[in-house]
Amino acid sequence: MGFPFEIIKRKMLMPSSTSPVHVRRLEVNDFSFVRELAAEQPNFTIPPPYVLWLLLRLKGAICLVAEDKTGVSLAYLLAVPIAFPDDSLFVWQIAATRKQHRTNPMLAVLRAFQNVARELGVTTIVFSSLPGTAVFRLLSRYAVIVFGSEPVCSTVLPAAVAPDESEFVITLR
Repeated sequence: MGFPFEIIKRKMLMPSSTSPVHVRRLEVNDFSFVRELAAEQPNFTIPPPYVLWLLLRLKGAICLVAEDKTGVSLAYLLAVPIAFPDDSLFVWQIAATRKQHRTNPMLAVLRAFQNVARELGVTTIVFSSLPGTAVFRLLSRYAVIVFGSEPVCSTVLPAAVAPDESEFVITLR
């Protein structure tokens, strides 16, 4: 999997005159937005700038930002390729601000992510979450809306990694 520079340029990630939200590739100037929004999320690691920079250089990583027509950042998604299962991406973080209704930016970034992932031949999306929580229910709802598939629990993470957290798989159709 190569980095989808051209996919991002030609797909729905460019601003649309009809949509209040558009999605683009993460840039160095977005690092403070990502770090500040991550700091507001329970259980999120605040990614150091160096890690974010590495994600921009990592082959197959998909890092996106949703913003409004005025350029105000509203949501982000950080996903990295993983070895198992084959042709998979792990969504490390996804978050949206409370500046406006969260649904539009979250759905926009997830739909853009889906488009890029499909073009790269990705067949499986993996993420971790605490089962039964409001966040998990929201992620499950988005998975059905965007990917047409409910997340399936694949494993419980070791307590040393994330107590009570499980890993979930979404198969792209």
